Amino acid sequence: VDGLKERDMIREVFGRYVPESIASSLMQESGELKPISTQATILFSDIQGFTKLTEEVGAERIVAILNAYFSSVVSILEKHGGVVTQFQGDAVLATFNVPIKSSNHGENALKAAMEIRDMMAQTKFDGIALKTRIGLNTGNVVAGAVGAEGRLNYTVHGDAVNLAARIENLNKAYNTDILISENTAKLISNIELKSIGTTDVRGRLASVHLYVIKD
Repeated sequence: VDGLKERDMIREVFGRYVPESIASSLMQESGELKPISTQATILFSDIQGFTKLTEEVGAERIVAILNAYFSSVVSILEKHGGVVTQFQGDAVLATFNVPIKSSNHGENALKAAMEIRDMMAQTKFDGIALKTRIGLNTGNVVAGAVGAEGRLNYTVHGDAVNLAARIENLNKAYNTDILISENTAKLISNIELKSIGTTDVRGRLASVHLYVIKD
């Protein structure tokens, strides 16, 4: 009975996209996750032209497309040590170095982004080719199980998360598929990057220095 309760709690907090073996190792004996403040690399992605796609195909097919897409993306993220903490429509928010520790979280996140990009170029989802935009940022986050009693979810909060989403959106302006913040770029040593300068970001006083993968 206790084992069943623990499994139910793991599914409630982490959802079905986090492997149960990993989720179990993160649970304390009390059955609760201790909130923490730590540095993490955030990967935020969404599908280009998804709103238009929803208008062109039926609801049933959209669900099939998203399920196939999410399954492929989650598999790649897990391979590189990332954990999906949130789905927002077609968008994916994944974290590296929390809740699973990773000494090379910046580089692992970038490797995951590159593999997702390459996979998308070779894969059709329910017969539909998709493109994704990805933003990477590193900074301090607060992570923990948040929500009402009986409806807890493991989430991450902080300016670093918001900035990752803003950077992802800037791919539209730069006609790029992966954009990397300076904080993340500083953690990359084995992949050559190129600065594309600084830009203003909505809601921030300081400009943001952006990088792309060098061709």
